[in-house]
Amino acid sequence: MPLAAAMLKAKLDSLNGPENRVTVSMCDFYTDDDAEHIASSVLAKKPDMAGFSVYLWNRELSLQVASIIKKKAPGIIVCLGGPEAGEMPEKLLNAGVFDLAVTGEGEIAFAKAVYGILNGDAVPENRIFNVPVNDLNDLPSPFLSGTVDLSKYEGVLWELSRGCPFKCDFCFESRGLSGVRRFSLDRIEAELRLFEEKKVTQVFVLDPTFNQDRERAKNILRLIRKIAPSIHFTFEVRTEFLDEEMAELFASVNCGLQIGLQSSDSSVLKCVNRSFDPVKFREKINILNRKNAVFGLDLIYGLPCDTLAGFRKSIDFAVSLQPNNLDIFPLAVLPGTVLHDKADSFGLDFANNAPYTVRSTPQFPAEDMKKAQLLSKSCDIFYNRGRAVGWLFMVLETLNMRPSEFFEKFAEREVDGDICKAQCSIVKDMFEKAGKRNLSTAMTDIIRYNDCLNKSLESGFSGKIDGKVSLHKVYRLSPSVNFLTLSYDHDELLMIGEINLIDFVKRFKPYRTEVITYNDNGNSVSMPLDTVWIKLLRSLDGKRTLDQTIKSANINRSEAIEFIEFCAESGILL
Repeated sequence: MPLAAAMLKAKLDSLNGPENRVTVSMCDFYTDDDAEHIASSVLAKKPDMAGFSVYLWNRELSLQVASIIKKKAPGIIVCLGGPEAGEMPEKLLNAGVFDLAVTGEGEIAFAKAVYGILNGDAVPENRIFNVPVNDLNDLPSPFLSGTVDLSKYEGVLWELSRGCPFKCDFCFESRGLSGVRRFSLDRIEAELRLFEEKKVTQVFVLDPTFNQDRERAKNILRLIRKIAPSIHFTFEVRTEFLDEEMAELFASVNCGLQIGLQSSDSSVLKCVNRSFDPVKFREKINILNRKNAVFGLDLIYGLPCDTLAGFRKSIDFAVSLQPNNLDIFPLAVLPGTVLHDKADSFGLDFANNAPYTVRSTPQFPAEDMKKAQLLSKSCDIFYNRGRAVGWLFMVLETLNMRPSEFFEKFAEREVDGDICKAQCSIVKDMFEKAGKRNLSTAMTDIIRYNDCLNKSLESGFSGKIDGKVSLHKVYRLSPSVNFLTLSYDHDELLMIGEINLIDFVKRFKPYRTEVITYNDNGNSVSMPLDTVWIKLLRSLDGKRTLDQTIKSANINRSEAIEFIEFCAESGILL
């Protein structure tokens, strides 16, 4: 979603008087689009000016497109803005493609450039425009103004504030205007009501520290709970500002939190101007876990002063907190950051062009960076995509193994296709090598069971059938329904966690159980069923009437209808 371009358009549109001197179009492209195609699409609009929001991930493509436009239509004024323009305007202007650059916040500066050209004003000698936005509420909302067509996007980028109170050396979020500026709560509430009205499903909140102002954050969460309970929100938060009430509010709305841990070594974080107390951090995360709030953690490898061994410890610390996801990235030495200025003093070897990732440091040689990359990939496949948070601790406890050690062993495996199958295979092998083969059947039951629950949750809720079930209608299963055959009794299996795996296998004998999982109004539910009902559900193919299906199944009609009515009320059937 091109939020930056939409903010620029909304501001320019708001300045148009009766003479309507400026007509603004947004062109929405993707990084896998062909440069010639993009340039041709832009030129087809016959613009007087073309502007590019340039980021590290689209810099090269933007340069290619701008170059084609300038070559085919040299009279068009080509302008750039965005983070790359803000930190290296002279370098990009000297490339001979761009006529103007807007640095910093673009809305007022770009409007000044456009209307200055229209009025015949002299362009600054350095061809750079920079005008800060002192009051964010002077900027029109791209949503309320109708600039953004919300129906076009699966997710909305939502800006509630600008700036960051922290000054981490690897980030340029806090550079420029100091402090944090915020949009009004009235505007936020109006945008929120619009999102709900337009049936937006996902909102990504861009604030780097959403919860820095505790009371404001709580008020916004209450608004979300009241106005838009069905929309899923993603927030970036800091643990320093968490408390019991805030954790309860996060747990009460449909949201996920992303928390920047980066490293569990306070001495490493000190090198990039971050403070860290592992005891306090764990205490705050435990509040989220107690309240059942969904959260993920971020880690960075290749930080100054860090080592591969230190990175492994960070993974171990992070996984011990049981985040729902663990996102791991190599360090990027971004132009314009303090770390970029200090790179030589730290001995950082990094790519000069986007994405500016570190290749090696004195403490983290290139060979170790490759090992960290494999470890990161393994964690993503096994833990994130494999949704292992609900059961990995059982495996680690049983094997007396560190998470990083486990992920490194998983990294040795090639995973093609079914991640759950690969998880079961490696766990089975590890248990066998550890002399715990008798535990593997129960453990793989747990892995497969959790996989089905997650699939049902991700499939979403398809709704319930209104009205009475009819024998003459055709029914089919909701996409969220999954069938599973367990080697142990369903209810007994769920006791693992209350008792450890070893004690479970000693106490309970295998007992084949047929189970379905499904999504009931946003909750993933499991239910053991007799084989006859499993057979009936499998035969609901959406082609035959219910009457025909029951006859072919050769089961009691009244009992079958009662069962189907339950399924209709539970969201199992469509």
